[in-house]
Formats: sequence, C-alpha cells, structure tokens
Amino acid sequence: MAEIDVNQLRVVLTVDDFDAAVAYYRDTLGLPESAAFAGPDGARVVILDAGRATLELANAAQARFIAEVETGGTPTGAVRLAFEVTDVGAATDALTGVGARLVAAPVRTPWGSRNARLDGPAGVPVTLFEELAAGDGPAALVGQRVAELGGEAGVLARTVDLAQRHGAAGQLPFVAVVARAGTVVGAGVNTTLTDHDPSAHGEVTAIRDATRRTGSADLGGAVVYSSCEPCAICRTVAAAAGVREIVFAAGRHDVPAAIDATPEATGGLMDAVTARLPGIARRGEAGLSSAELVAPFEAYLAARAAG
Repeated sequence: MAEIDVNQLRVVLTVDDFDAAVAYYRDTLGLPESAAFAGPDGARVVILDAGRATLELANAAQARFIAEVETGGTPTGAVRLAFEVTDVGAATDALTGVGARLVAAPVRTPWGSRNARLDGPAGVPVTLFEELAAGDGPAALVGQRVAELGGEAGVLARTVDLAQRHGAAGQLPFVAVVARAGTVVGAGVNTTLTDHDPSAHGEVTAIRDATRRTGSADLGGAVVYSSCEPCAICRTVAAAAGVREIVFAAGRHDVPAAIDATPEATGGLMDAVTARLPGIARRGEAGLSSAELVAPFEAYLAARAAG
C-alpha cells in the first residue's frame, strides 16, 4: 500500500452569513487570512491560518464526557471546533462581544485546562481552551510573595488548581498555604489517606510545614489560604499556632455528600469553634466560577470511581 503524505488539515464550513463568520473567526478570534477568492453567482471563500492543526477522533462516550465537563451536559453534534488560546476569558468576552452565543463560561477541567463553549457560525459548537501550567505542586509556592501571585484571589485560585490535581491523583482534594509578612512560608495537602492520619488536613499540614521552615511553633500574624472552608480541627490548630485568619475559596456547602457524609455535624463543630474564635475564618474571592470551585471534588470522585 502506497504511503500517503498529509500536508495540511483543512476544515471547510458552509455558512449562511459569510460576513458574520469572517468577523467571528478572522476579525475577533484573530485567525490570519492566507487567501480569499470570489466566484460566479456571488460565491465567496476565505482561507484562514489556524496554526497547528490536529484531528481529534472521539467515540460517543468521550463526546458525552466532554459535554458534561464543559457545559454540564449540553449535547454536541458530530463536529466541534476547538481553539487553543492564551487567555480563554478574554477570548470568550471578545467573541460574545460580536454576538456569539455563550453556551458555558470557562471552567477548569480535570485534565488541566480552562474551557469555554460557544455556538459558532452555522451552528458549529466552538470550544476555547487555555492550557494551564502544571507547576511543581504546593511547595513551589513557598518563598513567593503573595502580591506577585495575584494577591488573595491569585493564591486562592492556585490552591483550588492544586487541590484539583491532588484529587485527580486519588487523594482528598484539599490544599493550603501559609503566608507571613506577605510571603508564603509553608504549604500542604491533605494526606489523610496516605498517612492514615485523620488530622492530616491541608491546613494542618501547611501549618506543620511552616513551623518547620521558620523554626518556630509561633506563626503569629500569619494567614492561611485554603482551597476549601476549614473544619473545626484546622481552625483550632491555626489559632493555637497564632494564625490571624484562614481565607478559603470553596465553602462547606460545596463539598458533596460523597466526601462529607455528615455535613450537619461538621458544620456544627465549625460553628462551635468559631463561636470561641470569632474571625478565625472567612470566605475569600478567588475569581472562580461555581463549577471551578467544585472541580477538585469532582476530580477526586472520578479518580476513586476509576479505581
């Protein structure tokens, strides 16, 4: 059988509103025009350079999975266009600004990207995705300035991202860092399953890490940034270490019952400790959607289900 050399993948879309399609893909999404032609009876065509092209083949189960992650289940036809962009939020805003219908706002996926779904010209579904840097885990944040990480919102977003990766590895999806005088001095993840230690919560392991690194059990004035609302244990340990406050991203009501089967008891203990330690914990603004906040829990449950 003769070998075939494929030099280019070209996707051809037939659209009813040609000018609107050009405005969508060329003028707004920014695909450079490489050629344009006109033919008889008003025929028009423009060829746009979409950079490196790949052909993704997926079965029906994969298509359903992607639809669930990106849109919560909105079905997709046989063809979907996906464009990798540098800033998915900005690209989404730009396309909706020229009339594109937003199907689902950007969400963090279990495989480490932020994806948005829109309806493109001719009814073709369009995914915009931004690959997120993998990083080196929570410990890589130690020594960095909170301001350089994007302030409170930036640090909280990092903890949520790290918690999702931790959950995808089959570990309880909770991550925290400790900052003192504006610098991260400790970081930790929940190691309850690996250490068989019911107290090894993310905030507790982060505080332990910070005290070891600073050489002192007194973290007076420090702030703990956590991917999720701290339990009674974490609030108590933080107060004992002199932590000023714990700022968290996801709240207690975001945690699914499959992870916390007794939310009333958990919440009651939290409230009892808070009554003794008012102001020890508050919810921060991570700049993430509800779907992004619960993504760590979904990643963990999916990993456990897969065995």
